[in-house]
Amino acid sequence: MHSSSRTRLAAALLALLMLAWHAGASAAAYAYSYMSVFGLVIRNPTGATSLISNIDLSRTTATLNGSSIINGGSNEIDAPQAARGAVTKGQNDFSQQGMGSAAYARGEAQIVSSQIPPFPPGSTSTQAVNAAETFLAGSGSADASGSNGSSTAMAVNFVVGQPGATLAFDFRALPFMQLYLDAAAGAGSAATTNMALTFTIIDENGQIVFNWAPDGKLGSGILGGSELADAASLNTGYTQTPLTSGSMFSYDPGGCGTPTGTGIGTTCGGQYGAVTDNLIAGSYTLVLHILNSSELAYVPRTTPIPLPGTLPLLAAGLAALASLAPRRHR
Repeated sequence: MHSSSRTRLAAALLALLMLAWHAGASAAAYAYSYMSVFGLVIRNPTGATSLISNIDLSRTTATLNGSSIINGGSNEIDAPQAARGAVTKGQNDFSQQGMGSAAYARGEAQIVSSQIPPFPPGSTSTQAVNAAETFLAGSGSADASGSNGSSTAMAVNFVVGQPGATLAFDFRALPFMQLYLDAAAGAGSAATTNMALTFTIIDENGQIVFNWAPDGKLGSGILGGSELADAASLNTGYTQTPLTSGSMFSYDPGGCGTPTGTGIGTTCGGQYGAVTDNLIAGSYTLVLHILNSSELAYVPRTTPIPLPGTLPLLAAGLAALASLAPRRHR
C-alpha cells in the first residue's frame, strides 16, 4: 500500500477512534419544576374579617451562563415569561419543552384567577401556576424560577359569643418535577429542582400566628392551626450529582403525568385543607407564596469514558493502525 493511502486510512481510523472515545461524553443536564394550585377558597368559618388591601405578585427569572432576565413584580398577575437561550415555548405555556440540542432557561408564572379581590370579576376561587425549566447541552450553568403570591391585609373582629375569628383554606394542587444529569458529568455538576407553597398570617406586631407548608404528612408542617387534608408534599426539592447521575428522576405523587397543553389543568391533583386557631381582634396580613425553581451546573469529566459498545471498535481500530506501521527489514 502506498504511503499516502496509509496516511489517509490512518487519519480516517483515528477520527473514528476519537468519535468512539467521546461518544459517551456528550453533556446533558435537565430540570423541570411545575405546580398548579386551583380551586383555592379562603373562608371565614367563625368571627368576622374585613379586607383592607391586597397586593398580588407574579415574577419570573431565567439565567443562562451568566446572562439573566427578571420579569414581573408587585401588582402584577401575569409576569411575562423569562427566557434565555433556545426557548421554543410561548407565553403561558407551562408544559415541558424538554431536552433538545441547545441550552436554554425559562421561568413562567401566572395568577389565572383570584378570589381576593375577585379577578376576573365574579371569581370565587384562586388558581395560580408556575414552571421553571432548564437544559444544558454542554458545560455551563443555568437557573430559572416562577413565583406567584399575594399579601392581603385584613381586620379581624369579635362576634358576640365567639372567642375570635378563624380562616379556613381549601384547594387542590398538581405538583410535578423531573431532573436528569448524564453519567459523563464531573465534579461540580448538579441538577436541582425545588417547589414551595406556604400560607402565613402575621399580626400587627410582626409575629407569625399561623404558618402552613403542606408536606404530605397530615398534622405536620403547620403552626397555629389544624390540618384537614395534605395529599403530597408541596415543599420539597431534589438534586442529582455525579454520584447519582445517569437516569431521569420524576416527582409525580398524584400519578397525573407530565403536564400537557398549556399546563393549566383542573382535572387531576390532590386535596389540601387547613383551618387557623382563633384569631383575636386586630389587624393581620395573610401572605400566600408559591415558588418553583430549577438549577443546573455541568462540568465535563476530565477524562472521557467510552461507552461499553465502543470498546470493540477501539480495539479493532488500534489493530488496524498497528498493521499499517512500516515493518523493519532485517
